[in-house]
Amino acid sequence: MKIITYSDLHLEFGTKLQPPQDSDADLMILAGDVITFKDFMPLGKFLKDWKKPVLYVAGNHEYYTNKLMSQGNERFKAWLAENHQNVTFLQDEEISIDGVHFFGGTMWTDFDNSDIHAMLIAKQQMNDYRVIMHPDNRRLKPEDTVAFHNNFIQKLIDWFEKDLQGARVVITHNAPTLNRNTKYNNSPLRPAFNSLDMEKIIEKYQPNLWIYDHTHECDDQMIGDTRIISNQLGYPGNSGHFECIDFDVNGMP
Repeated sequence: MKIITYSDLHLEFGTKLQPPQDSDADLMILAGDVITFKDFMPLGKFLKDWKKPVLYVAGNHEYYTNKLMSQGNERFKAWLAENHQNVTFLQDEEISIDGVHFFGGTMWTDFDNSDIHAMLIAKQQMNDYRVIMHPDNRRLKPEDTVAFHNNFIQKLIDWFEKDLQGARVVITHNAPTLNRNTKYNNSPLRPAFNSLDMEKIIEKYQPNLWIYDHTHECDDQMIGDTRIISNQLGYPGNSGHFECIDFDVNGMP
């Protein structure tokens, strides 16, 4: 199976980008921060000529709507059902396509095992905790993202423990590890988008592939037999190494 992956396209800013029409990829993965759930039309334009399957996980920016997260999810699923039935929205869920097994979700973060200082800095500096609305009709709190992360991890481990034959691919928005040359190693906000516990999980279960995003830094590295890939565009004007890459998951360890 050949996969093409994108993330952090931020189409809400009017980014002019289309999937390559000559791509021989069997599947597209969109790993979050593609649009906001306030306006689905930029995604519709992006996908208008793409008829193959798409797997989509939400990033944090999808929820920059001042509406409840749950409302955004339901509106998005309804829009997909009406307009793009080839797109599957994964919310801590699994799907198998042509013998390849996928598990996807935002993942969020555990703030280095609920570190109080890290959570306070994130609450003070990140827009997530000013504009995202929790399903309980209040502003999102760092404690909520820890709870979301823990729920994701439990479901992910349950999936890893299943007896599935074939390649396994994990899709998240938040980072399970960081680019080895990242500028964020000493950033006080690093715990807000990278969870240290994930490398241990990768080392234990060794999925064939893990696709992540959120950092606006592209990445391609190995942890044991697991290939870690991130292909991010970022905000308009960002300079990076984004490109239209594809790869064959069946050719991985």
